[in-house]
Amino acid sequence: MNIYSSIFVSIEKEKSMKKFIAKLLVGDVVSKVEVEAPFDKVIESLEKAVAANKFGVQAVHDLKETYLKKNLALDPSFEYKIVQICNAPKSYKALTDMSYDMGIMMPKSIIVARENGKTSLRYMKMKAWMVSMMFPELEVAPLSKHVTEIMQKIVDETIAGVK
Repeated sequence: MNIYSSIFVSIEKEKSMKKFIAKLLVGDVVSKVEVEAPFDKVIESLEKAVAANKFGVQAVHDLKETYLKKNLALDPSFEYKIVQICNAPKSYKALTDMSYDMGIMMPKSIIVARENGKTSLRYMKMKAWMVSMMFPELEVAPLSKHVTEIMQKIVDETIAGVK
């Protein structure tokens, strides 16, 4: 084995170890679900699920549109939107009763993407203990757990809405 092969093997082992430790400590932070449904139908279902759970769509970032404006080469099937959602009364309460720092966790994002012939939904599944570590002076674990449950419910309802 030459020196370059040895270095490559060492780097790959380190990456593998980092992934193992991260998985052990943190678990799955990205929740991803795939469905065999048209992209636009999933977006429509997501908007209904968001409203049904007393959230509102604050913004939709269409990365296909953004990339095309920048003349970036895209596969014709590329679709990727970041849907930002918020429950205004709850976010207001978190900011005013807890801390303005809570704003870094807002709004929540759900990604809808088209890949490998399927439409996927993703969101960051923050562990309550992780959020507690970010804000050690606040009692945020119950709120964090509740928000994660709602995000999962929105995704589940979105999937159910396209089946």
